[in-house]
Amino acid sequence: MVSLIEISGKNYPTLSDIIKVPENERNSSDYLGEPGVFLVISSTVKKSLGTGSKYSDALVSDKSSRIKAKIWGEVKNGSLLFADYEYSKDYRSFSLNPISVIDGNSRPDLLEVMMPNFDVSGYVEVLDSMIESINSEYLRQLLKMVFDKNGETYALFLKATAASNNHHVGVGGLFFHTISVAKLALDISSNYPEVDKDMVLTGALLHDIGKIYTYTSGPDFEYTDDGKLENHIIIGIKILTRAMDKIPDFPKYLEMVLLHVISSHHGALEFGSPVVPQIPEAVVVHFADEIDAKMRTIIDSLSVIENGWTDKNQFLGTEFFKWRMS
Repeated sequence: MVSLIEISGKNYPTLSDIIKVPENERNSSDYLGEPGVFLVISSTVKKSLGTGSKYSDALVSDKSSRIKAKIWGEVKNGSLLFADYEYSKDYRSFSLNPISVIDGNSRPDLLEVMMPNFDVSGYVEVLDSMIESINSEYLRQLLKMVFDKNGETYALFLKATAASNNHHVGVGGLFFHTISVAKLALDISSNYPEVDKDMVLTGALLHDIGKIYTYTSGPDFEYTDDGKLENHIIIGIKILTRAMDKIPDFPKYLEMVLLHVISSHHGALEFGSPVVPQIPEAVVVHFADEIDAKMRTIIDSLSVIENGWTDKNQFLGTEFFKWRMS
């Protein structure tokens, strides 16, 4: 095992090191490893039915890996946790027993190497190319205004998370997710010449823009007051209507259609959309968004096992199977 982080002259493993331990070694008995360092990016405090003692259902992370874990005790989001860890072969999951807990913001040096981070190298050029490919003068102008490299919106977009605990959690997560959705949406719409590609691409690039104000920037990635009171769809519509008002003669018809794509991208009223998709372009963006969110969740779940079944994923409501060719 290669230690990734040094504290007070001693090396400690982070999550990426720990999950490299071969699963057959973990499964030989209840696996107990040396103490590690973890960043808690999501935590829900619960009580054990048997003893009544408190524990935290948490999402813990380092720069490149994330897993669900049970932490014995009450731990807040954004904590840096130095802990013993145990791997249960029965539940195929980790539990953490804290040795010390500190507020992550008190150690920016550790946060820099522990904060979950998505590799978006080259994505700026991809975004610029996508914007230039838009034929509609008004939609292209809107995208250039929203993604103005000197503007606050763009600066926040580069660093924003796409979610608080389910998919693409971390710095750059929103950028990574947005480009993935745009690529998927273009691939899907290429099968249907009747679909307006400009509207699909614009909707895909802007569908989650409200998330720049929905979550904090880390280390906890919690909901902001705006995020709780309005949600990212409403915030996104506000951002876009303000931008469109600054573009002379922006067609009201185009505004109506684009805002429908944004409003309906969750696909159903029970999932937070005020309307359901009612034009082909909105259907394409919805499914591209759903595919990318679910696939990232599944891939993250499978990344911590060598083969066989994951534990049940609460977001998607099922286990997933990792197979390999013989």
